[in-house]
Amino acid sequence: MAQIQTETIAGSLTEQDTGKTGSYSLIAKAPNRFYSEIAIEPEREVQAYNGMSAWGQNAAEGARTLTGETAKEADAAARYWNSHLVDLKKSKLSAQFAGMENVRGRDAHRVRVMLGQVMGRDVFFDAQTHLIIREIAGSEQFDYDDYRPVNGIQTPFRIEIRRGGHVYSISVTHAEFNASVDDSIFDFPRVSGAPLPDVKALFLEVVKNQKAIEEMQKQYTCHVIEEEEQTDGKGQVKSRKIKESEVFNIAGDEVRRLIAKDGKPLSAEEQKKEDERFNKEFDKATKKEAELASEPKKREQQEAKDEQQLSDLLRAIRFSNPRRERFRGQEVIAVDFGPNPEYKPKKMVEKIAQKVAGVIWIDEQAHDVARLEAHFSDSAKIGGGIVAAIDKGSHFVFEQAKVNGEVWLPVYDEVHIGGRVLFLKAKANQIDRYSDYKKFHAESKIVSVGDQ
Repeated sequence: MAQIQTETIAGSLTEQDTGKTGSYSLIAKAPNRFYSEIAIEPEREVQAYNGMSAWGQNAAEGARTLTGETAKEADAAARYWNSHLVDLKKSKLSAQFAGMENVRGRDAHRVRVMLGQVMGRDVFFDAQTHLIIREIAGSEQFDYDDYRPVNGIQTPFRIEIRRGGHVYSISVTHAEFNASVDDSIFDFPRVSGAPLPDVKALFLEVVKNQKAIEEMQKQYTCHVIEEEEQTDGKGQVKSRKIKESEVFNIAGDEVRRLIAKDGKPLSAEEQKKEDERFNKEFDKATKKEAELASEPKKREQQEAKDEQQLSDLLRAIRFSNPRRERFRGQEVIAVDFGPNPEYKPKKMVEKIAQKVAGVIWIDEQAHDVARLEAHFSDSAKIGGGIVAAIDKGSHFVFEQAKVNGEVWLPVYDEVHIGGRVLFLKAKANQIDRYSDYKKFHAESKIVSVGDQ
């Protein structure tokens, strides 16, 4: 099992209620590529993960990039199918015995396989043969029977799938391990004949446009609700916090003024201390911005440094699978990104960049990022792992929306990080929701009620 690098299962399919026939395919390629298809012509239902992004296809919605929980489910399925439950630690999976159950008249050991704390799959092993006879993943159920050896691997030749109110009976006609599988199988399908822009050039335009956005961003303040959850190394929740703040943008950085915690406004004394802290931070950021504005040479040095870091970043990553989609009603270009295997990283930013993969949605007309979703495809170490180490599978999401018809501003971000900082192992989950954007003049200053 540990030697399996690719797995291909194909068979004929019958939908039990209607008697309609079709085909079923499942293809997995190590370390994390996955493709599943049920086809009853002219309809096809596909779920796939290409190592950078997840996508699905059906008659109602066509082909689309998956986001949120559905994307996590595809990622989890890819890791599960490629792990073969041989090395759970390597795949960032965990398993826990959940008791004995009766499955189709057989005694079975129920084992819950987890990716992180939310994605789970219940796997039922026959108590006599130790073969898998059932899997439950969310609302889907898979039953397996008629095992036969293929290249020494016990393989089910009868499968029943329950999904979305349908029951599919599958007779496997082809099973193969370690055959050559082209990566293009897992790529997003080309569904539009419209020409696509040069992705790297478009990305450079987006970065260039971000400078102008930062200037306009200074004119706005907004309300943000920050949800934070801390867990220990075993995944046990240590603390949960909800903070509400006003956000100001100075010199491209956020400065937050806390106004409530866990649904309760700060007391007068707490607010006074917070306003003093905020004003110091605000003044420091404003001073930094003024210095850069008054010293063109220093500003040019900073811009040159930023451009060099961007150049380093672009050498370390590779764009692929560009496609046209609709996101929140807008036409966007979605493109996958991941490590460039042909480049050997030299700098820290390049080494970290080569551990990150995901997908970015770009408004082609506005040259702005509508959404970015990424994860660490491998563990990343800072200072040789002494300063910090970020676990494989840590991921983040960032979204923007157009405000007042003139500027794109953040509306949502989500960060889930596992790892170690200075020998302390922990996990952190944080979600920020931005709302109520208003025009703001930088010369304003926060004054506590008691100081008026």
